[in-house]
Amino acid sequence: MPTVLVILIGYLVGSIPFGYLVGKLYGKDIRDHGSGNIGTTNAFRLLGPVWAVIVLLLDAGKGFSTCYLAARLNLPFEAVAGSGLAAIAGHNWSLFLGFKGGKGAATTAGIYLYMSPVVVSIGLGVAALTVIVTRYMSLGSMLGVFAGAMIVQFGPHPLPYKVAAVVVVVWSVWQHRSNIDRLRRGQERKIGSSKREE
Repeated sequence: MPTVLVILIGYLVGSIPFGYLVGKLYGKDIRDHGSGNIGTTNAFRLLGPVWAVIVLLLDAGKGFSTCYLAARLNLPFEAVAGSGLAAIAGHNWSLFLGFKGGKGAATTAGIYLYMSPVVVSIGLGVAALTVIVTRYMSLGSMLGVFAGAMIVQFGPHPLPYKVAAVVVVVWSVWQHRSNIDRLRRGQERKIGSSKREE
């Protein structure tokens, strides 16, 4: 029962749409602008860098806090990993937004941070380098998630964490499928571009 409870809490916490709520403070629905996504990138485009960083930290906190709660309750690794995945699921398919939401990169970063500072550092490093070189935030997000997952696979992490890392990569690719299609067609919006992302 405790495991089921922390997974439920993880989903509910993950469902809190911070990007949407911050946009509402300005009288705007973030879903009606830019890419329509509730995450950090769209918050940056609509609200500027300061609020984008706040949204990033809040979304990452959802992943970290749910894993931390499960661990503090002395639950097994399966519960810790499950609560983290539940937080990502809540962010991606929010209970409060009609089971729609973001793409989970920031929440995944929070889970990586809980797993290991090395994992999140490498993941963020790869993401940042990719964005600097290509100016594609979507590509940076996916490669950052993938790089972190690879560190988990080859590091001294328990099996449930390794399984969770595979799941987050699959979810990241799925949530970015429209971006992948635009990348393939050369139509993905770059950071700093004035072209509207469809």
